[in-house]
Amino acid sequence: MMGKPPPAAMVWGVIGCCPVANSKGLKFDAELFGWKAARRCFEVATKRQIYISKAPSSSKKPKIAPQLPGPNVSSVDLDSRYSKKENKEEKKLRRENKESDEAIKEIPCPIPDGEFELVLLSEDPSRGVKIDTGIPDLAKKQLKACLRENADLFAWSATEMPRLDPEVVCHQLTIDQSASAVVQHRRRQYLEKADAAEKAVKDLLEANFIFEARYITWLSNVVLVKKSNGKWRMCVDYTDLNRACPKDAYPLPCIDKLVDNSSGFKLLSFMDAYSGYNQIPMAMADKEKTAFMTESGNYYYNVVPFGLKNAGATYQRTMNKVFRAEIGDMLEVYMDDMIVKSHDEKDHAAHLRKVFEQARRCKMRFNPKKCTFGV
Repeated sequence: MMGKPPPAAMVWGVIGCCPVANSKGLKFDAELFGWKAARRCFEVATKRQIYISKAPSSSKKPKIAPQLPGPNVSSVDLDSRYSKKENKEEKKLRRENKESDEAIKEIPCPIPDGEFELVLLSEDPSRGVKIDTGIPDLAKKQLKACLRENADLFAWSATEMPRLDPEVVCHQLTIDQSASAVVQHRRRQYLEKADAAEKAVKDLLEANFIFEARYITWLSNVVLVKKSNGKWRMCVDYTDLNRACPKDAYPLPCIDKLVDNSSGFKLLSFMDAYSGYNQIPMAMADKEKTAFMTESGNYYYNVVPFGLKNAGATYQRTMNKVFRAEIGDMLEVYMDDMIVKSHDEKDHAAHLRKVFEQARRCKMRFNPKKCTFGV
């Protein structure tokens, strides 16, 4: 049991001028010294000590100076106008983005083995394609002439891509009639991603790939994905729209079979269609359903965007339709990747001309940075 409380004189001697005496007893001025100091004074007084000091401790923890918010702290965390739910969503997005950034590494784009030389297709020194230096002189001369004759089939920017002929292919959305239109809740983006999205929107507007949307029923958020070269790719979260569309079960080629069909040939040329899906136009009635939101406004696609459920099936069906006579004989196709193959070096230029002729009929364009000829 505790003893009698110390007399007032002792408390006055111990605490000095800290307490304030009144008719009801001793009162600590917490406003002046704080509640911690008042608590320490009370404990000392009840133990009948004649001095006030902190208990010696060998394991003192160093005081940590307050730090300012780091670069990874969003202003949303410090703004009381946002609810706890919104703060949790913001932290979750930051954690997911951090994990995705750590998973992405600088992986160089794979290219065929060998030494290559750049063949200029115009007077501009930056416009050229790669060919293998190890092919015979006659085959190399024919290959260079074929590439220069078809220089208009290569696009160095989206503005040089006319898009495929709508009579050849047009992507349609077969939305279930019982499905309800969904307008997604707007997601906030970091400053870096928001700037990348605005730059992508500007480029798409210049290429006439998108138009400003008004009075739309379907609206989706944009998703920024970092590519292997460190740049950002803007995609759209079509989760709700894809859920309302049935799957197109068009078969894709077997990759193992394509590899086996391409082996044993003397010359191969690897080609890639420029901006794949964006070469296929959207159906007029379904354009506004592809609407997405950014900081600058709402837009919808005039061409097939990345992220739609059946875009791959539509693209493969188009390639099989356009190159039906060449596939299996001199050409192998998987989506937007193409391989032109020849048993004899002298026939390779003629095979390329046939493929280029079919591509010109449907207004297809190739990406010169991803093309390699005569391997």
